[in-house]
Amino acid sequence: MQELIHIARNSWIVMLAALAVVVGLGMVVYGSVWGPPARSSLQVVEGTIGEASRVTRRSRRSGTTTSYYEMTLRTRSGAPDIKLRVPAIEIAESDVRSLIGRQVRAEFDSEQDVYVLSSGSREVLTYASSLERRNLNLRQYHVDGMALTGAGTLAMAVGLLLGYRKRRREMDGGAAAAPQ
Repeated sequence: MQELIHIARNSWIVMLAALAVVVGLGMVVYGSVWGPPARSSLQVVEGTIGEASRVTRRSRRSGTTTSYYEMTLRTRSGAPDIKLRVPAIEIAESDVRSLIGRQVRAEFDSEQDVYVLSSGSREVLTYASSLERRNLNLRQYHVDGMALTGAGTLAMAVGLLLGYRKRRREMDGGAAAAPQ
């Protein structure tokens, strides 16, 4: 056991592989445990869409682009305006434009992410389609986490094998030099 600890401490491959395994397991847990909220837990507000704009963000680190529509909902009760977000992939731009100035009913979570958006009797954004898209993203975390865990485990095995061989050579070299 002491030898394994020595090999792991002196091998960058093993340390990076262990980090990959931990991060991968974290992604698997995140993709498996967390999920979109139940429809009964969503906040429901009725009001008028005052303005809407498309927001695009680009991550400097990963280079990924995220795009969503940000809509300002003015409630009837005179409460402060609510900024709601809908991923651009879930709703067409023409639908967003058609909602400006119209009465809508929005169901959203605590982070103002919209799951249901309806105007009159027409549901522009349904709970089923929102749930499907967001569950797809969580499944991707799960799959990516499994791949990262597998690659990390393989790299750790290779690192331990190489470290063990190096340690054996050091010990054989030290044993051969001692009798002189």
